[in-house]
Amino acid sequence: MVTHNMHQALELGNRTLMMDSGNIVLDVSGEEREKMSVDDLLEQFAVRAGKALDNDRILFSKVEA
Repeated sequence: MVTHNMHQALELGNRTLMMDSGNIVLDVSGEEREKMSVDDLLEQFAVRAGKALDNDRILFSKVEA
């Protein structure tokens, strides 16, 4: 699955990759990923990419039930 919705990525997937400028900057799966929240993803992205995400459409998208 490819999505820009971080809630969906954590809820539905079993591995999460985050990219910046065509490069994979975060690759998490297994127990580490199961414990992650959207805030954890954002923090890890900022640390590894050296910048914060700046697209609020991505940050604030929500999953429809």
